[in-house]
Amino acid sequence: MEMSFREKSAWISLVLILLVFGPYFWFVGRTFAGSGHVHVGTQFGLITLFVILEIVVHVAIGIRSPRDARAPRDEREDLIDLKATRTAFYVLFAGALISIFTLHVPISAWTLSQFVLLSIVVAELVKFASQIVFFRRGF
Repeated sequence: MEMSFREKSAWISLVLILLVFGPYFWFVGRTFAGSGHVHVGTQFGLITLFVILEIVVHVAIGIRSPRDARAPRDEREDLIDLKATRTAFYVLFAGALISIFTLHVPISAWTLSQFVLLSIVVAELVKFASQIVFFRRGF
C-alpha cells in the first residue's frame, strides 16, 4: 500500500525531530550531570536547522508527487489530525505541569526552559507517531 503525502509528512517530521533533538537532549542530560555546557544559541540553531530540514524535505516529496501534495485534506485526514493533536495536548499539558512543579526545586531559568522545550518536543513526537498509527490502522 502506497503511503499518502500526509503520512509521509508525519514520518518525515517524526524522524527529523528524533535526529535533531535526540542528540541535543542527550547532550543536555550530560550537562545536568556536570560534563558539559549548552549555549542558548545552540537551542535556537537547532530549531532553525529543524525548520530548514522540514521545508527542504517536504518540498522534495512535494516535487516527487505534486498531485498528492496539492490534494485537499479529506475528512479522514482531518479526523486523524484532530485525534493526534488531542493526544499530544495531554502530553504537552503534563509536561507543562511538570515544568511548573520544577519551580519548587532550586533550578535555573535555563533548566526550566529545557523542561519546557522537552515537553514541546515530546508532544510533537506523540502527535506524529499517533498520526502514523491512525494512518496505518485505516482510521
